[in-house]
Amino acid sequence: MSWPLQLVLALAIFAAGGAAGIKYHVGVDAQRELAAKDLRESDARQQRQFNDTAAGKHATAVATISNQLGNAREKIAQLSGRSCLDAGTVGMLNAIGRESMRAAAREPAGTAQAAATDRDVSTAIATCRAGYGEIESQLNQILDIEDRRHPPAP
Repeated sequence: MSWPLQLVLALAIFAAGGAAGIKYHVGVDAQRELAAKDLRESDARQQRQFNDTAAGKHATAVATISNQLGNAREKIAQLSGRSCLDAGTVGMLNAIGRESMRAAAREPAGTAQAAATDRDVSTAIATCRAGYGEIESQLNQILDIEDRRHPPAP
């Protein structure tokens, strides 16, 4: 075999080997990308499933709270209705958390507060407690979701 023919043959073998190597690396890269995509999809599926479970737990908690509030209202309706807080105390309690301008806009100066009965107080407490329970449940579900999305560092 002549020297130029050997050179051409060697170059052809080298080119074929280089092409095979490139093809191999492209295939490996594609497999890695596919595995990463599958992992992301699996993680997203698990996150959706966890979120659905959390939403179901929250809905159950809200339903339980609603039932408890309904039961409380039945008992509240049976209370005597006797006066238990004077008008000054009712006014002070109603002013908590209000900005002075909002309170002034809603209630003209000198507006007398009515005394509160045991029914009024019980209804307010039950409603407040039920709202607190709903918010607590929702906040706990959000925190659980965030903990799952961003686990603490070991």
